[in-house]
Amino acid sequence: MAHDMVSLRDSLNSLDRQDALFQAALKCYLEALSGVEEHVFQQCAVKLGEPPLTLASERQRLMKAPDDANLEYARNGLDASLRTASDRIQRQLAGRVELAEVLKLLEQTTSSMVRRGDASANRFIGVKQGLETAAALENVAEFRGRILQQVGELGRLVEQMQEENRQLVEELDHEMCHYRRKLDEAEEMANRDTLTGLANRRLLEQRVRALIDGGGGFCLVMIDLERFKMINDHYGHLAGDELLRAFAARLKGSMRSDDTSARWGGDEFVVLLPCALRDAMKRSQMLEQTLCGEYVLKMESRNVRVNLGISLGVAEHKPGETADQLLARADSVLYARKDRRPA
Repeated sequence: MAHDMVSLRDSLNSLDRQDALFQAALKCYLEALSGVEEHVFQQCAVKLGEPPLTLASERQRLMKAPDDANLEYARNGLDASLRTASDRIQRQLAGRVELAEVLKLLEQTTSSMVRRGDASANRFIGVKQGLETAAALENVAEFRGRILQQVGELGRLVEQMQEENRQLVEELDHEMCHYRRKLDEAEEMANRDTLTGLANRRLLEQRVRALIDGGGGFCLVMIDLERFKMINDHYGHLAGDELLRAFAARLKGSMRSDDTSARWGGDEFVVLLPCALRDAMKRSQMLEQTLCGEYVLKMESRNVRVNLGISLGVAEHKPGETADQLLARADSVLYARKDRRPA
């Protein structure tokens, strides 16, 4: 048990680290969206006299719920906005604004990128220098060729930024998948009995409360193993653990898809049956026939054969009854039956 607790604590610590990495990556991504708005879209809007492009919707949805759907939404929104910005810049270079204005815009953009340490800054500087060289040409054909060349380079830069954006989103997706997988593993560990693999008390109580909240009828079957203490004392705790595992496997094999079988503690088990009392009584009789009888315990030196009996207590949930009240009533039915058994 101590080893299991250490393993669970290590898993939770690992989750904390993964969560911190994810939050940092998400923060960087949101800052990147804001940076594109401030240093590209707003500057373009000022020079073109057009409304600025915005990524506010993408940021808000990511901050509210950073899941796969909103990451994809943000990626598509950024791609579409970058394509729009590229079209506007290309119209500039085609002559809708003066070349001097384009150079001024690129100067502002590259200065912002340099301050942020953006890896694409040098290539933007190269485009700006190419346009400055073209502006000094007197030959119209050569001037147009140089302009088209720089427009192509600018388009490739935009495509590179889009690709880098896709890679960032893919990395975030990967981190989120890893994060969710670790959370699922930790949740599974927290909801399972480590010895038998059945649901534990925590998970059973959650499902009982969910059925109560949903208003559906259901029954609980409390099961107590007879002569378990005698077997455990006679053959040892390892044999007792092996018997509990064998019993749990037989119990699990008797369940339907919507049933829940759980180890309540020690040699007590609980079965949740989403059916009326009459059907639950029939099921409990079938369980008694299946679960009682001979078990073969595989020990290191030999196989041990033991006969096991069980006591059952069945209770149907009543309107207004809490989970604790229902469990206590099923437990009372169980022990009333045990007291009536011959010594």
